[in-house]
Amino acid sequence: MSKMWLSRFLFFIGIMALLFFVLFPFIQMLSTSLKAPDAQFTIPPQWIPNQITFENFAAALHYKEFVRYFMNSLLISIITCVLVIIISVLAAYSFTRLEFPGRRFFLNVILVSQMFCLSAIVVPLYKLVGSLGLLNSFAGLILAYMAFTVPVAVWLLRSFLLNIPMDMEEAAMMEGASKLKAFFKVVVPLLRPGIGATAAYVFLITWQEFLFSLVFMSKPENRTLPVGIMDFKGQYETNWGTMMAASILISIPVFILFMFIQKQLIAGLTEGATKG
Repeated sequence: MSKMWLSRFLFFIGIMALLFFVLFPFIQMLSTSLKAPDAQFTIPPQWIPNQITFENFAAALHYKEFVRYFMNSLLISIITCVLVIIISVLAAYSFTRLEFPGRRFFLNVILVSQMFCLSAIVVPLYKLVGSLGLLNSFAGLILAYMAFTVPVAVWLLRSFLLNIPMDMEEAAMMEGASKLKAFFKVVVPLLRPGIGATAAYVFLITWQEFLFSLVFMSKPENRTLPVGIMDFKGQYETNWGTMMAASILISIPVFILFMFIQKQLIAGLTEGATKG
């Protein structure tokens, strides 16, 4: 009994330590956003401000470019998500259901492509997008995002497809449905949890991405939110309160999305992990 309680106590301590390291940056960000400028760097630091102010949030929302950056990020994330899902569903189905020369080779190529960090591929992609004349355009940034999100999406959706029996498609085709109709009427509805989990992953990645947006978008009007909040950093000083308030506002859509789809996301990723 004592060993059981000791293991539970150590497990609880581990969970609390993990929560602390995960939530500490957000707590500090929230605390700074609610402080007046003269209270942000007091020693010792005050985690709970004596006087809570929302002026930093008002300043972030009234910044004339904030709404433009928000719409840019939203448009790019949604279009990237839709295109990635369409391409990845078709590719994952081909790699799972169809037999063609080089299938295993191309699967391995997709897997190997994920072994490179984003900073290693940003320069080749920059040259490729530049040769297409798509720099400083939404199309160029979306193309760059697809380069590193499609491979992950293909592998995720392929895991889900391996859990869908082929007998269901064959039964539909025995009833007179074509292979294409069986795909849309049988496979796609059963693949909805996987599509939802993959779409959420792609949206979250593109919404918070900073490096590619910084490199590919030099025009201020085309910036996304993660890069746009750097406007609050001046040459001689940084408006930390407004920057932290803007960072929290950026995080709100992610929290709302996760609150609505957390059950589907967790269930979908767990189901997709049963086979690989």
